[in-house]
Amino acid sequence: MNWKKLLLAPLALLGVQAVHAHCPLCTGAAIGGVALARVFGVDDSISGIFIGALIVSTALWFSKITKKKINFPLQDAAFVAASFALTVIPFYAAGLITSFDMVKSMPAHHAILGLGVFGIDKLLTGILFGTFGIWFALWLSDAIKEERGKSLWPFQGVSFVVIAGVAMSLIFWGVTSWI
Repeated sequence: MNWKKLLLAPLALLGVQAVHAHCPLCTGAAIGGVALARVFGVDDSISGIFIGALIVSTALWFSKITKKKINFPLQDAAFVAASFALTVIPFYAAGLITSFDMVKSMPAHHAILGLGVFGIDKLLTGILFGTFGIWFALWLSDAIKEERGKSLWPFQGVSFVVIAGVAMSLIFWGVTSWI
């Protein structure tokens, strides 16, 4: 007897359909990474990398779903920009991202990589690097697939994202622990 079908049968009566997600593992991994980083006291710049990964993962997921009905030029970029804004603005309003004036007044405490002079704190720095770094990793994976006509190995896209996330995290860890 298939217990899964038996347990899900009442949902079918309600009209609930099966989910056909693009990459729920990527999204879940990004959320889990942020939670673990905060629990273990990891620097905000490194947490920001995972938040940036979540921004890109969510944006491209929604863009792919939307492309079935609406498709326009630079759709992926528009979804990433919207997802970025819908994440960063509430973080700033809630005080998770330090105000620009506070960062400028104490850049050694609130910022890294010299970005304090621009009022960009550690969390926002990590989010920026995570967003663009993960987006680049996915673009590189897609470019390789298109050039070769196939992936280099199974789950190439996921492995590129993991490698990019780990590399950026190690770089930021080195910067924050040696300064």
